[in-house]
Amino acid sequence: MGGTPGMVNSDAISFFRGAQLRTVTLSDRLSSVIQPFIQEVLDQLSALGNFGQAILSAAQNHQPIVEQFFELNPNQVETSFSLQPQCLFPKANPILALEYRNARYPAFLVPAGSWTINDEATLPDLQHLLYLCGQSKLSYDQICDQVAAPMVALLDHWIASRIVKPQSLSPYTPPPAGVFRLQHATLLYRTRTTGILIDPHLHSSYGLPQLEQDVTRAKLEGCVDAILISHSHYDHWHCPTLMMFDRGTPIVVPKVPRGSITCDDMQARISSLGFKQVIAVDWNSEPIQIGDMEVYVLPFYGEQPLVPGYDQPKYPELRNWGNTYLIRYEDYSSWCLVDSGMEPAASMIEVAQQVTQRFGSVDQIISNFQGLSYNSIGRDLSRWGVDIVANLLSNPQILALTNTEAGSYLATVGPREVAEICAIVGAKSCLPYADSGAELGQPSIHDGILIPQVEAELRRLGCPTQVIPWAIGDGYLPSLQLCKHFFND
Repeated sequence: MGGTPGMVNSDAISFFRGAQLRTVTLSDRLSSVIQPFIQEVLDQLSALGNFGQAILSAAQNHQPIVEQFFELNPNQVETSFSLQPQCLFPKANPILALEYRNARYPAFLVPAGSWTINDEATLPDLQHLLYLCGQSKLSYDQICDQVAAPMVALLDHWIASRIVKPQSLSPYTPPPAGVFRLQHATLLYRTRTTGILIDPHLHSSYGLPQLEQDVTRAKLEGCVDAILISHSHYDHWHCPTLMMFDRGTPIVVPKVPRGSITCDDMQARISSLGFKQVIAVDWNSEPIQIGDMEVYVLPFYGEQPLVPGYDQPKYPELRNWGNTYLIRYEDYSSWCLVDSGMEPAASMIEVAQQVTQRFGSVDQIISNFQGLSYNSIGRDLSRWGVDIVANLLSNPQILALTNTEAGSYLATVGPREVAEICAIVGAKSCLPYADSGAELGQPSIHDGILIPQVEAELRRLGCPTQVIPWAIGDGYLPSLQLCKHFFND
């Protein structure tokens, strides 16, 4: 993606390569505090082979945590084991801090920082600062003229920590009509007039800091008219990225009946940041019109800590609430399955059948190809974010199934299910995504393994759907052509 001739601001503030931002909520802090206890439960389960004994043994070493946050009846250890209701459903879940660092530099050279948020009423001010920096159009003085004094101090901290810096950036050419694969689970849908971004992660703590080239916020300036959020797992839900966009941008989020440690009330959260058009509708509602694109909000089943035999959370509101999205423009349709899959009560196979009844065929399926189960988490929680710990605690009895056959129940679609969905909806093409990041122009980590598996399943079904290998930064156009390396510098 090359710069086009035009006016260049030689000292515009823009994000450094390697800059990483993340917000920390009260529930995040709670999950971090209790994670060592849950880890020891898993360790003791491996040693003792008995879930109840593992809980009691771990509880002896974490007694203050257990007494303050957990319910535990010694006479019914396994069935009573749970977080207390006020922890599962906190009355408030404020953002406590914005953490930032430049991961390309060692901490002794460029220390990380944390901006404490004592009053959530200041969040719109923080959003405004992130938006002004994200535009990559304004000088330091121009930004300082538009923000409150505390935000000037934060901007100075960011400059010292190599989060932002003055730099020369040429304007970028908007991408052509099509869908573009950005890092991990981020997609950009474009028509000639409209752009929709799904699950954006820009300059985030999930980024790969050593990339030579990446999709930056600056490269998307003027390309995004709306944002869709699929669910609140942190590799899909990143508040600092959202704050880099104009607060008039429509943002579509899942409808959450009751915010919990498992799933934030995303509509309330984004509204607290100052955004004016936050949309949460029921599944299968009338389409949302974004420019010349229609967005259909469809069910998201799967990726829940539920398996047969442990198929109900402690409370029905404890759910990883999510949406899948079907996008239609002109005579083309694309269904993004995200990380959806199966759960004991429903599956995306059933949704595909409903989609066919409602829409007929769907031109394109975009999906995670990697079937994941509870066992995919394993016994080492340090490899996962605090959001996964919070999800497990919606149904803590599932911990008893760690590394057992019952724990292998698939929660997300794998090659077999992807192929079956393609066959049901009559998809012309199928594209992988949501499988970690990579250097621009490179496939993600499991593409070389999973794409042949999906192709084999399609052949088994006699399904003509074509699997399209594409790299990070590539686009796939309605003309059924790849647009290679569009976002490269």
